[in-house]
Amino acid sequence: MENISNDPTPNLNPTPIPILFITNNWNDQNCFHCGDKYVQTLVGAQKYCKKCLSRYIDDIADKPFNTSYLDVIIRMNSECSENGNKESLVSNIQEWCKYCSEISLFKQICFGDYCTGKFSECEKWCTLCNKYIHNNNQNKLEMCSNCYLISSGWIESTLIKRPIPILYLSWWDDHPNCIACDLKLKSTSSQSQKYCGHCYVNYIGCRYCLTTNIIFGFTDQSTCKKCDRILFNTIDFTCTSSGNSELDRFLYDLRFEFYNNLELDKIIDQIKKEGKLLDIYKLIRDKYVIVQPEPMMEWIPYSQIKDKVEIARGGFGTVYRAIWEDGPMRDRISSRKENEIVAIKGFEDSDHFLNEIKSSRYCYKFKHHLIRHYGFTKDPISETYMLVMKYASGGDLDFYLKNNFTDITWNKEKLYILWQISEGLENIHNSNFIHRDIHSNNILFDSNMSVAARYRWKIGDLGLSQPANTILLNNEIYGVIPYIAPEIFQGFAFSKESDVYSMGMIMWELTTGCKPFANIGHDHALIYQIIDGIRPAITEDTPECYANLMKRCWDADPKKRPSIKEVREILGSWYFRNRNIGQFNEAELKRTELIKSKKLGPKFIENRHSEAIYTSRSLQGYITKAYELDINNIPRPITSNIITSRKRKIEESADVENHDNSGKHIKINRNSSL
Repeated sequence: MENISNDPTPNLNPTPIPILFITNNWNDQNCFHCGDKYVQTLVGAQKYCKKCLSRYIDDIADKPFNTSYLDVIIRMNSECSENGNKESLVSNIQEWCKYCSEISLFKQICFGDYCTGKFSECEKWCTLCNKYIHNNNQNKLEMCSNCYLISSGWIESTLIKRPIPILYLSWWDDHPNCIACDLKLKSTSSQSQKYCGHCYVNYIGCRYCLTTNIIFGFTDQSTCKKCDRILFNTIDFTCTSSGNSELDRFLYDLRFEFYNNLELDKIIDQIKKEGKLLDIYKLIRDKYVIVQPEPMMEWIPYSQIKDKVEIARGGFGTVYRAIWEDGPMRDRISSRKENEIVAIKGFEDSDHFLNEIKSSRYCYKFKHHLIRHYGFTKDPISETYMLVMKYASGGDLDFYLKNNFTDITWNKEKLYILWQISEGLENIHNSNFIHRDIHSNNILFDSNMSVAARYRWKIGDLGLSQPANTILLNNEIYGVIPYIAPEIFQGFAFSKESDVYSMGMIMWELTTGCKPFANIGHDHALIYQIIDGIRPAITEDTPECYANLMKRCWDADPKKRPSIKEVREILGSWYFRNRNIGQFNEAELKRTELIKSKKLGPKFIENRHSEAIYTSRSLQGYITKAYELDINNIPRPITSNIITSRKRKIEESADVENHDNSGKHIKINRNSSL
C-alpha cells in the first residue's frame, strides 16, 4: 500500500486555500475557473491567471507573512512607488504589487528544458535552500534536488484488485502529453486530474500543495504525500470501458505488463544519483518504448466509427470498411492518424471474437506480416462486439491473383509474395501459436505506398488460432476443406505441421491463380480423397525445385513436412540470392506461353462448382470417425474392411473422379503424397 511518511517539499507549507490560478495543461488558453485568458511567466512560458492569482493573494492576506506557500520568483519595478521601491526580485507571493509585479517563474510547476535564457544571478539559486540550480553547460535551470523529493510505491487498483505503481511528484505537472506513451491527455472539469485513454495512466494533483500523483492504472483514490489529503479520483472510467468485465480485464492485462516492468524505484535511484529530477519524464518514456514497443489494443467508442460499409462475409462474421475519427496511434510517434480508414469485423460467435483478440496479443509481438488489431468496439443496435483492424486496401490474395495473375512472374513476384507470407506464419509459430485457418482469403495485401514493400503481405483472421500443444475440449473442426491437412480429418489435432500443409496449398494457388479443387464439391467425398492422397495437379511451368518444396509441404506424413522456418529460408534463397535462377527463368518463359495459349490462369478455368465453399465453417457433419485411440493414443483403424467399404461406397455414390482445376481427368498415385 501507499507510503506517505516522507515530506516531498520539506521547505514549503501547504497553502490554506486551493490554488486555482494555474492550469494542469499548458496548452490551455483560458482559465478553467474564471474564463480569463492565461498570461505567461517571463521565464519558461508557464501559464497562470492574473485575476485568480490576485484573488488568492487577497484571501491569504491575513496569514503569517513569512510562511512559504509557493516557490516563486517575482520581478518588480524598483521605481514603482506603490510597492515601496522594493528590490526587483522577490520570492514571497504576499509582496505582490498589483501595479508592477510579474511572475518570473513558478518553481513548483514542471518547467523542463524550455526554461532557458538569460537569468539574473538571483534566479540561479534555490530560493528555499540557497542551492545553485543553474546548469552552466546548457544554460538552463534545474529543479532543486534538496527541496523537491520524488518517491514511488504501490496502490491497489479498484478495478482489478491488484497492486499498481504510483509515482509521487513533488511538483505540479502541467504536461499535456502522457508520461508513458506521449499521447495527448484528457482533463476532468476540475482541472486537477487528467488521464491517458490509451495506457490508462492517471494524474491527480493536490491544489493545496502543488504535488502530483501519477498512477499507472485505475483506482478510486490516492493520498497527497505532502498534506495527507485523500484525493478522490473523479475520472469517468466508462470512457475506457467496454462494459464487459472479461474484455476490460484483457485490456488492463495488456497494460499491466508495462506497469510491472516499469521499475520506478530503479529510475528514482538513478535520478537521485545524477540530481536531475526532470529526467523522470524521459526515463519513463524510454522504459515504455522498450517494454511496449507497439501501440496497445484499446476500447473504441462506437460513436467514433463513421461511414461503415459491408465489404465481405466470412465463415464467422461480416467485415466492414469504416472511418475511425480519432484514429490509431502512429508507431513510436505521439499522435494519432485521424479519420483513418479501418476494417471492422463483426462476429456471429463471441468465442471466436475473444479468441482472435487474445491470440493477437501474443502473435503481434512479432508484428511483421500480421494484420494489426487496433482494438474493439460494440454496435449499440446489435449489441455485438466488433474488432477494429488495419484496412488492407489491396484486398486478399484471391482477389489479387484474379486481377494480376499475368504480371506475377516466376523469377520475382511469386517468390516475394510467398516469402512474406511464410515470414508471417513463422512469426505466429515463433509465438508458439498455430493459425489453423490459412487460406487465400485470410492473406491480405496492403497497397498503401507508405508501407515498405517487404511488409505489404499480411496474415489476418486469428479467430481459430490457438497456442501450440493445446488440447481442445471439443472435437469441432472448422476451416476450408482443400486447405486442411489429411491428418486433421483422421482425428489428429491441428499443429504447426498442418499450417505448413496449408502453406503448400497457397504455393499451388500462386502457380495457377486458382483455388484448389474449385470444380468439385467440398464434401465428405473430397475429404476421403484428401486422406487417400489426392492433391491438385502441378502445372507444366512449375520449376522442379519449387514443386519439390510444395510436395514436401503437403506430404501426408506431418513429420516429413518442412518447418515454416525452412520454407521461408528456401524461398528467401531463391528470391534474394537467386538460387536456381535458371529454373525460374525457364518457368517464366513456359508460363508466358501457357497464358498466351489460354491454358493457365484464373481467366481460363471452368466455372466453380456450386458446392465448392471457401469460407471457414464447421466440418463436423462431413467427417466420419474412422479411427479410435488406444491407451497409448496411437491411432489405428477400427477394421480395414470398414474403411475400405466406406471409401468404395462414397466413391460409387458420388461417381468421384480426380480432377485438376481445369476440369480435366488426371492420374493419381494413391500411394503418393501427390
